[in-house]
Amino acid sequence: RAALHRSEPCGAMASELRAEGQAAATDAAASEQRQQSRRLVRAEQEAQSSGGGGGTAATGSSGRGGEEEEVSSSKGSILQRASTSLQRAGSTFQRVASAVQLQRAGSLPVGDVELRHAATMPSVMDVEADRPWCCGLWKTQQAVGFVAGLVLVLVFLIVKVVTTYSKADAMIAIACLTGCFWVCEVIPIFVTALLPVVLMPLFTITSTEIAAKAYWDPVLMLFLGAFLVDVAMEHVHLPRRILLSTLLKVGAADAWVVLSIFMVVAWALSMVCSDIAITLMLAPFATNLINTAEEEASTLDHASAVELVEQGGEGRQTERGITNDEGPRMQQVRCFGKGLLLGIAYAASAGGIATTIGTPVNALLAGQQILNGCVTFQSWLAFAFPISAGMALLAYTVLYAMYARGVKLPMQKEVLLAEEANLISEIGEFSTDEMLVGGIQLLLVVLLCLQPLWGQVAKSPMGEPLSGSATPACFCAVLLFIFPSTVRPGEALLTWKAAQEKVPWGMLLLIGGGFSLAKGFEESGLDILIGKTIGEAVPHIPILLLQFVIVLVIVVLIQVMNSIATAAWVLPALASASRSAVTNPLLLLLPATIACSFSFMLPTASPSNAIILGKSRDLSAPLRIRDFARAGLPVTVLAGVAGALLSFALSVVVFEAAHPFPSWACTLTSANCLWVSMPGEVHGWQVQSQACMLLDEPPWNDKFCQIWNGTRFAITDVRPPLGLVADLGVPAPTENSSASSHEAGPAPVPAAESAPAPDLTR
Repeated sequence: RAALHRSEPCGAMASELRAEGQAAATDAAASEQRQQSRRLVRAEQEAQSSGGGGGTAATGSSGRGGEEEEVSSSKGSILQRASTSLQRAGSTFQRVASAVQLQRAGSLPVGDVELRHAATMPSVMDVEADRPWCCGLWKTQQAVGFVAGLVLVLVFLIVKVVTTYSKADAMIAIACLTGCFWVCEVIPIFVTALLPVVLMPLFTITSTEIAAKAYWDPVLMLFLGAFLVDVAMEHVHLPRRILLSTLLKVGAADAWVVLSIFMVVAWALSMVCSDIAITLMLAPFATNLINTAEEEASTLDHASAVELVEQGGEGRQTERGITNDEGPRMQQVRCFGKGLLLGIAYAASAGGIATTIGTPVNALLAGQQILNGCVTFQSWLAFAFPISAGMALLAYTVLYAMYARGVKLPMQKEVLLAEEANLISEIGEFSTDEMLVGGIQLLLVVLLCLQPLWGQVAKSPMGEPLSGSATPACFCAVLLFIFPSTVRPGEALLTWKAAQEKVPWGMLLLIGGGFSLAKGFEESGLDILIGKTIGEAVPHIPILLLQFVIVLVIVVLIQVMNSIATAAWVLPALASASRSAVTNPLLLLLPATIACSFSFMLPTASPSNAIILGKSRDLSAPLRIRDFARAGLPVTVLAGVAGALLSFALSVVVFEAAHPFPSWACTLTSANCLWVSMPGEVHGWQVQSQACMLLDEPPWNDKFCQIWNGTRFAITDVRPPLGLVADLGVPAPTENSSASSHEAGPAPVPAAESAPAPDLTR
């Protein structure tokens, strides 16, 4: 039965066929066992009644028994052949499913190291797929992605779609090729992230030096330090001990309690640790508990069935309950086991939203040049923590209603004590190593929250802060290699061997590839082109509706595309759109970033989902795609609606995202923006100065600029006499424009409370 569950085919039809095959084989075995028992009883009765002189009767009985055996054997062989045919049909469906990106538990690797890689590359690491292309290297899906990418490259290089910017067509070709390789996983997605630095110099978009610098952004140093601390926590098994200690104090009799404890621990730890590491540590513990509960449930169901038989309640259901171990308690435990694993995956995804180091997508947002460093660890935590908590609560509510309501787990405290004894035998009692690693993790969070104070202490002669978020992260990482281990004498808390094996180096390449792609958009002028295309629609859409549209588009994209790759494409485009529409960039970027974590519907939508799918093979009934879709659809819908509302409300409170285009986004050398003294009404706010975007395409040629309502002005008319840096084409900081990076320009006030706006039309 476990083997049949592990080879669960894709699709409802194959599932029904497999279920019929299992029922047929089971019925045949049960029928044959009952007939054999009846024959033995009859033979004993006839032998006792006839004694030694009943040769004729015995011969007749033997003849009848032989006929019954032949009929039973014939029926059994027919049913067995039917079951074998159905299994072949199921295998055919499996091969069809493996040609596309529909993963099953059996298609993922077994070992933790391989599963860690398969979490972000499930198609490349599919161990059961048919690979008929490229000498057995590619699945059909990968071959299609390769051909589609090359065709799009040729189309955009031969057919000049864009005439305004000469390099835009080449950059579109690179973006399409990279996107096809990311979606179809033609090659590992981390290697695909190297394509921009290979192709952009060849197509004369930018130099290798400029393209390569994007791969080692300060944000990557922040994540490198955070990844090293994550590895140290995994190295000392601290999350596993925290979870077990909590269960021992609370108990594991009620399913809703177990679900809530697992989800709270996964959610809290994923704020500061990699969701991949947390899921890998918690999932095996969850499967062990479920398997133990199944054994207890099987014993109780068997005892109940025997009691019913003894009381005269014989029947088909009772017999099947005894032989197949499918009693009501077993069914409840198996159902809850699916919900528990899904809860770990969903909580890990929700926890990553809360901090800038929780998920690489947040790092891509913090590294967007247009934000000019306004998204810090502290400000993002104030904005995203309520959203993260809300998503975790929504996921728990749905999973409780579907899997845990009214379920009692047949587990005694001795089960948890046995698990604790196993943990102690494996890694020992709570040690100084775990205490130090936990303290360093806490220190990292505190230092990141206090990072603005560090910036005030360490300044350049020009008054610019010298310390960024990467400094405290790397400081904490260095401490791990300085403090000695008490458990492993002669070694530090973290060894370089463990770091080299478990740090997701490919994830750093993927983030760098996103930054490099954004740099190519900027160098080729494609960012302006995309920005104008999207920006033309932005002013005509109500702000709240715009939030829902962005969230909906992102949620659809991440179901078929890696969330980091999606952010690497979408965030630069939205930044350009905000610049073109002269709209606050946070109004577009914040909901898009949040939505990249709403990956609940498919196993391939997030790394934690893929890991849970692979680990579910340790259960007697592994997870299937329909389990993810059944629970993930309501969670995704609710998360999309609540996420859009919360994102808008909190962005207004924390970042003042509803204010006009801010001055800190206009003082960048690459912003093509002038901050000019021009009183007027902007998006319902009365201002004294505002942004005016340079128009660099013919016939304007950087001699005119455009404000938020589309009105154009000659540069000579709006440029302040001493407010423009001639070499950079941007205004020098003034009292109105050089406020802190968190201010939204010259402190606007609502238009209703001020004098009527002057007429700016010319």
